[in-house]
This record gives sequence, structure tokens and C-alpha cells, in this order.
Amino acid sequence: MRFRLTRLMMWMGLAAAATYFFDPDRGEQRRKDLRKRVDKMRKVGEKAKLQAGL
Repeated sequence: MRFRLTRLMMWMGLAAAATYFFDPDRGEQRRKDLRKRVDKMRKVGEKAKLQAGL
């Protein structure tokens, strides 16, 4: 029973995230913002990697 509840909660969370990002009114802007944040984090990670000498 515990795993059933865990699985249900996981699917509910995934559905909520999909609804948030694929919203017809504001979803496109949210996806653009997410892409910008991911690109920024990637650049910061690459810079830190170079500074660490890896």
C-alpha cells in the first residue's frame, strides 16, 4: 500500500509539472525562462570546472 501511495504522488507531481509548463496562456514564457536558467547554470558549471582545472 505504501508503494501505491508513493507512485500516485509521483504521478500527481508529474501531471502538475506538465500542466504548469504546457499551459496554453503562459507555458511558452515559462519554458523560455526555464531554458535561460538551465543555460546560465550550464555556463556557470563549465566556468567552475575550468577554474578547478578539471
